[in-house]
Amino acid sequence: MVSKADSCQVELGYTLGGDDRIEQLCPYWSRAASDRMGLRLDEDCILGRPVWDFINGGATLRLYDALIWHVRKTGQRVRFRYRGDCPGAIRYMCMTLAPGSGQRIHLRSELLHDQPTAQAVFFTHVDYHRHPKLVQCSLCHKLEADGRWFTLTEALEHTNMIDTLFPTEVGDTVCDSCRTKLELELKVVL
Repeated sequence: MVSKADSCQVELGYTLGGDDRIEQLCPYWSRAASDRMGLRLDEDCILGRPVWDFINGGATLRLYDALIWHVRKTGQRVRFRYRGDCPGAIRYMCMTLAPGSGQRIHLRSELLHDQPTAQAVFFTHVDYHRHPKLVQCSLCHKLEADGRWFTLTEALEHTNMIDTLFPTEVGDTVCDSCRTKLELELKVVL
């Protein structure tokens, strides 16, 4: 495992104001976003913007909206696991949403463990309403085809879905398995 000092592996965090706009980023945000996602997400591109500008897929938007609402209403923090892959590694992460002063919410992602991988398949994420050919769960990264969910490895080894669709646009959602698991963990209907 690469040391936590590597920006692909560090904890990332940000603070939302009561209007869901991003008010503050952790000090190493820009470098980590660039290294992990190949994106230029400097403070001046992010601060003051609604967090919703950076979340894809209707189900994922509803998930985050429900979690933020829950933290604000109950004053209790919420933690959940998800995948946050970067080039060369499958990363298993944990996100914490914690109440702050007023209606602020502090969000922090931390690495639980990672697994090196030679597979580097990245999709162009698009708005789910554009009816992408491929759908991916934002939490576990499984891909949906014909009503079944596949890991990327399964998709590459046992189906032709990547061959016939790649390169393609992918829409983000939350699969039933991840939604059910979160509902049980949080005792909240998402």
